[in-house]
Amino acid sequence: MDNSTVVASRNEPAETKRLRNNLRAVLLLRAGQRFQLIAPILVPFFAHFGQDMQQIFLLESFYALIILLMEIPSGYFADRYGRVMVLRAGGLFWSLSWLSLIWVQDFSGLLGFYVLAGFGTSLLSGADLALLYDTERELQQDKPSRANRAVRNLFVIGMAAEGLASLSATGLLFYGGITTVIAAQTVCGLLVLAAAMVLREPRRANSGYSPIVGECQNLGNVLSSLWRQSVLERRLLVALCLWPVVTLFSVWLMQRVWVELDLTPLHFGWIWCVLQLVGALTGQAAHAVERWIGSSPTIYMIGGLAVLGLLLMSGTTLSWVMVGGVLLFASRGLFSVLFMDALNRRIDSDYRATINSLLGFGFRLGFIVAASALGFVFDGFGLNASVLTLSVFALLVILALLVPLARDADST
Repeated sequence: MDNSTVVASRNEPAETKRLRNNLRAVLLLRAGQRFQLIAPILVPFFAHFGQDMQQIFLLESFYALIILLMEIPSGYFADRYGRVMVLRAGGLFWSLSWLSLIWVQDFSGLLGFYVLAGFGTSLLSGADLALLYDTERELQQDKPSRANRAVRNLFVIGMAAEGLASLSATGLLFYGGITTVIAAQTVCGLLVLAAAMVLREPRRANSGYSPIVGECQNLGNVLSSLWRQSVLERRLLVALCLWPVVTLFSVWLMQRVWVELDLTPLHFGWIWCVLQLVGALTGQAAHAVERWIGSSPTIYMIGGLAVLGLLLMSGTTLSWVMVGGVLLFASRGLFSVLFMDALNRRIDSDYRATINSLLGFGFRLGFIVAASALGFVFDGFGLNASVLTLSVFALLVILALLVPLARDADST
């Protein structure tokens, strides 16, 4: 190591060193939360507890409702009382949810699991990105040329963790079955709490907190100002609420297509891993792609890849279905990094967690409405009709939001 590097490291303020620890700890927290062994085998996992597709939709809708009710309050608590405190509480609920799953046997037990997981998810949602983003911003004061990589790094580490979980799930299924997967997942849940306990709060420019009524008024003013500031930002906010609904249902239906094509749960793991790596790589390269071809073509690419991927999912050939999955995850990687980064560059640090939680609120609300409709289509008309319905919804979002956003990008 260079002597100058050693001297600089020794002279680095203790506060800066603690903030640098946040860069690793928040990513570890996100990795632990996203290392979900059941994600690539979601349908077989619920089947283990005797749940059919309609019950799966009901459980996930209940989970979404819990998060919907807690999303904005949890973000507000993070901004008002500190992101670290809220992340620690979220880590506790998240760990307890997986511990409870060891004793779950039926539908009512799964409801209890989702109550705990819903509280944990809502408390972790928004606060992790806000903490990492503001940590990066404070470190930029010493190095102004340092790029803020919070959004990209969180997304990439999350996708990579999900991919690694896929391969791990395959091995655990092969050697021990669903029960072993659940036990291993419980250990991963404890990792989230451990990471939260070593976090440190960065300094934030804040004039002090007024009474809670005044804080609510201030929050309302910020949200109102953000909504009125420009048409572009309104479209950006709505797109960040609705497009994730398209991608989530695409993932669910994709797994059902795999079942229809006679793939076993052991196949799910490595296929899911490949798709997660596609998403991680495109997320890592998202800003480079935008610089290379421009903002407007990138937005059109996001919409085009998603629609083409959904259409290929309705095919009967495994190779075409796999290509469709690759296109969907490539679209997901580009969208998640570019759109979230575009929003966070435009919002006030004092309300960053709240606004990011507001996006989660919008997503969950859209999910609850769409889940009931898509569940009705699936039960009444089958898988292909569900994929077609989702394709039409994706096309409507593209025409109403992504195309105008692409035009706005051309004019700026």
